[in-house]
Order: sequence, then structure tokens, then C-alpha cells
Amino acid sequence: MGASSGKRDPGGTHTAAEVSQTSVAFLTQELLDPVPSAPTQAPLEPEAVDPDLEIVDRWRAGDERAFETLVRRHERRVFGLLMRMLGNRQEAEDVAQETFLNLHRHGHRFRRESRFSTFVYRVAVNAALNRRRSLGRRRARLENLTQRQAAGDDLPSAPRGPEDSAAGEQIRERVQEEIQRLSETLRAPLVLYDIQGLPYSEIAEVLGLAEGTVKSRIHRARQALRERLMDLMDPGESDR
Repeated sequence: MGASSGKRDPGGTHTAAEVSQTSVAFLTQELLDPVPSAPTQAPLEPEAVDPDLEIVDRWRAGDERAFETLVRRHERRVFGLLMRMLGNRQEAEDVAQETFLNLHRHGHRFRRESRFSTFVYRVAVNAALNRRRSLGRRRARLENLTQRQAAGDDLPSAPRGPEDSAAGEQIRERVQEEIQRLSETLRAPLVLYDIQGLPYSEIAEVLGLAEGTVKSRIHRARQALRERLMDLMDPGESDR
């Protein structure tokens, strides 16, 4: 199933009836508060394409305030990515800290072969995957108690009637739960594309995959979510 071609409406609200007519891509994009992607523009010189390069150079020259600027620039997107990858606010906060500590220690590994933001995403994704592998049974027990609450803590919503508000919250929780049930190989590309708004080419760099593999995994992730969220869609949508 292809990506939604319509414009996103961050301020919109959805009743259960409205959501039942949407696609899986729209569910993941709209309900999980995606970070807007930058508008498409013509190719520019490397320094112009990557707005972080000048600040990175200052940091490497010993300006610690420059690193603080980089953290402020990227912390919101990094936390949003980790929240979707881990499904738990506390874990996301911890791994976000770990991500920026790793960046500070290993920033010399950034070779300007891609945007600095791509390098940041790569470090964040690796940190998230390592955390998921290390938690094991302890994390599974904690998720049973905290996932429902944590998954929607940072999601803004417009004022609605009690019934619509409850329905919307249940849908958010359901979508987040199903994303967490995806395998690591499917979850990361789906989150990076449908929620973080990265293009295929940048996701391929972040994950170290061929672009065709990225597209295939996003398609498989959407298909898996489509099957698991079938009850949120109308019959016509499920037959497509």
C-alpha cells in the first residue's frame, strides 16, 4: 500500500467512524504525531544542504556550546523516534540521553558523507535496538504495566466530547501497541518513514540497507498493521 498523498492536518481530530475509513499509513502518520518533514527543494552545495555543518565544525574545534546547540536542534526528533521505537516514555528519555552521550564521544566518526541529522538518527536507532535486546524479560513485564499510559503521554489533542476523546485515545494506544509488536526489522523503517517523515534514501543510510529493501520492509510493515488493525477500517478499505 502506498503512502498517503493527501496533506496532513496536525490539528485535526478523528472519531472512531472517521478513522475506520483511513489507511494504515494515515493512521501511523496522523495519530502518532509525526514530525513534519522538510519541503522538497533543488539540490544545493553540501554546506547548504546540511544546516548543521558549521555548528559541527565549531564543536569539533572545542566549542561545547555548539554541541548544546546541536542537541537542542535534534532532541525533539530523536525523542519522537525513540518513543515510537520503544513504546515507553522513560525508556525513550534514557536512550535519548544515551544517544547524545554517544554522539559526544564518537562525533569524530561523522565523515560528511551524509547529513549530520542522518548520522544522529543512525546513532539513535542503534541505541534503541541495543536497549530492546538488553531489556528482555524485565522490559516485557514493565511494558504490561506502563505501555498504555506512556504511548500517548506526549500526543497533543484538540478538545473533543468525552466519547470522541475516549475513542481517539483508544485508537492511539491500539496503533502504538501494534507497532510495538512488529519485528525490529519492520518497525524501524516504518517509524522513520511514516512518522518521522524521512525519505527512502535517508532511511537506507540510517539503517545501512539498500533503498529497495527499505521500501519492501515499509510495505511489509504496513501490510502487517493493515491485518492487525482491520477492525478499525471499513470493509471496502480492507479489500484494497
